Amino acid sequence: MEKILISGANGFLGSHLTDFCINQGKIVYGIDLPNRPLQNLSHYTKGQVQFSSEEKLKVFGTSIQIPTSNKSFVFLECDLNNANLLEKIILESNPNYIFHFGAQPLVIPSWEDPVGTIKTNVIGTINIFEVIKKHKLKTRVMIACTSAEYGTTTSVNRLLKESDPLLAIHPYGISKIATELLARQYYINFGIETINLRFFNQTGPRKKGDACADFISKIAKIELGLSEPVIEVGNLNPYRDFTGIKDSLKAIWMAATKGTPGETYNVCSSRKIQIRQILNIALSFSSKEIEIKENIPHKLRKTDEECILGDNSKIKKELGWNITVPIEETLKDMFDYWIDYYKKYGV
Repeated sequence: MEKILISGANGFLGSHLTDFCINQGKIVYGIDLPNRPLQNLSHYTKGQVQFSSEEKLKVFGTSIQIPTSNKSFVFLECDLNNANLLEKIILESNPNYIFHFGAQPLVIPSWEDPVGTIKTNVIGTINIFEVIKKHKLKTRVMIACTSAEYGTTTSVNRLLKESDPLLAIHPYGISKIATELLARQYYINFGIETINLRFFNQTGPRKKGDACADFISKIAKIELGLSEPVIEVGNLNPYRDFTGIKDSLKAIWMAATKGTPGETYNVCSSRKIQIRQILNIALSFSSKEIEIKENIPHKLRKTDEECILGDNSKIKKELGWNITVPIEETLKDMFDYWIDYYKKYGV
């Protein structure tokens, strides 16, 4: 039976990938930062999201294992900067595939703590590769990268290709460029099979912090009477490239099983969807009359490119991947998720 190691397993992509792999009959080892609420994985912990040190199981002499209800899922708390513990976990799990999705993933915190961002995203990645190199493990590593690496390249006003220049303009984007280059270096110099997945806007249930999630979570609160029927928004005119999580998971698994080592693949829809359209679709799910207040100052970004679209022709041609889920279906899944969430947890 194949074994999978997922860093960032409690995150948006990581938690959905955990579900996907378990449903495929794999043994999954998930790792994430210590003491984070397990909101995205609570279906494996009978709804419990917080655990005291007494409730955690001891592994390697330390209380880092969260007890789960599924024998195919082992969840361990580990900071990527803890090289010694990370080495023990990788050796113990001996995975066929490592999905390295753990990172400091936000732009603003990367400005506030660039050192911490670089440590987690760059040194944390090195810590994984060094274990594989040192012990000559036979595992394939998928790296979560980002369209933020393109930076000012977006000014070309066309679909962005994997071969376009990477001109990131913040520490987060720069840290992910470094991550990609490290993956390439470990492949070329040490033969470690690595594949970079350059994600554009990925969305779906459990997502937080993007336009889709912000709109829909607010509308769900309004629908349940937990919030006034008013939504403040920023600029609704830009166009973005949104991929639903169901299609994202197919892309991730195809890349893992069919991708060419050393290569980078854009994971994107190549669909031009206006933020205003996203809001209008989200509003259609509600029975309430909702007032929209546009261009609220604190909702506006300092820089807001008119259009950011990725070119997915490479992953389509080489791996046979295609977008199959309409954006309306993804947004409705998100609405249902947030309705259930607020009924269960409140605001």
